[in-house]
Amino acid sequence: MKNKRLFLASLALILSVLLIGGTTAQAKSKTVTKTVTFGQLTNKNTQRLAAIRQAAREQILKQTKSKGGQVTAVYKVKLPKNMAKKATLTATGLQMNLLANSFKVKQITIPYTQLKGKVLNRYLPKANRTTTVKTNKMVALTFDDGPDPTLTPRLLKTLKTYKVHATFFEVGQSVSRYPKISRAVLAGGNELGNHSWNHPNFSAIGTAQTVSQITRTNRAIFQATGTLPQYVRPPYGNITAAEGRAIEQPIIRWSVDSRDWSYLNTAKDINEVMKDTRGGDIVLMHDIHAQSVAAVPTIIKRLKAKGYKLVTVSQLLNYQALPGLQYFGAKDYRTAGK
Repeated sequence: MKNKRLFLASLALILSVLLIGGTTAQAKSKTVTKTVTFGQLTNKNTQRLAAIRQAAREQILKQTKSKGGQVTAVYKVKLPKNMAKKATLTATGLQMNLLANSFKVKQITIPYTQLKGKVLNRYLPKANRTTTVKTNKMVALTFDDGPDPTLTPRLLKTLKTYKVHATFFEVGQSVSRYPKISRAVLAGGNELGNHSWNHPNFSAIGTAQTVSQITRTNRAIFQATGTLPQYVRPPYGNITAAEGRAIEQPIIRWSVDSRDWSYLNTAKDINEVMKDTRGGDIVLMHDIHAQSVAAVPTIIKRLKAKGYKLVTVSQLLNYQALPGLQYFGAKDYRTAGK
């Protein structure tokens, strides 16, 4: 009889544990999945929704282990433009259902790390939320027209020596020629941006050709690095409002122009940057001129001596740059084409 009572007590204990565990699991499942609309995720901001679409394109490419040649096709996948469309917040990211597409993918999950600054903070895990940053002592160095087989590696060594990072806006045809250097840029903790395929004036070639230039370069960069560049810098800074909307990537301009291409003089390059640079600035230089690359060590040392921290464009803009807008500095942005 005693054994029977012990057996029944043990059985009751096991059942209670199972029931509590099941209840906990059910509660947990409710907290890690939530259906939301894109309107909720973005506060009905079309630029934020465009940023989610671009993140979705990269996820499709990565999920299907696609090569660079498939980048053009990913821009043909129909992605949400209707704020009423729904997605699901899961433990690992934003889950989206897709319409029939050439990749034969029915569903993707975009990691939260790729949605920082694109989705409202309250829908993101704390680790992926943006916080207020002080940019009065931050400066972003940017370099256009590379990669150069000799000068870009030299510049990367300088950045590594001084423990700073920069953003490189590369030309697609050069990326195709020197893919290892583009990979080295990212390996050094720097950023890669799109600077067109062969440096035309976007305003003169029209929207269709501009989109082609950008897509072709995105393809080259993805082929070289396995990532799509987040940003575009139009050659000469020229872009129309229609082109800005069609590209669906943030446009990065500058607030300090070194004019290094016109001087080809190291001392002048240093003086131009130092006399104009203030906190929150984006500095334009080129890594295809030996004089410019030679000026960088002194520029870094002098900016650091003034208390500036040298950061990437993403850091300066607090990861909140959105498609359809062009950014001149930390607190200066406008509609693309204006």
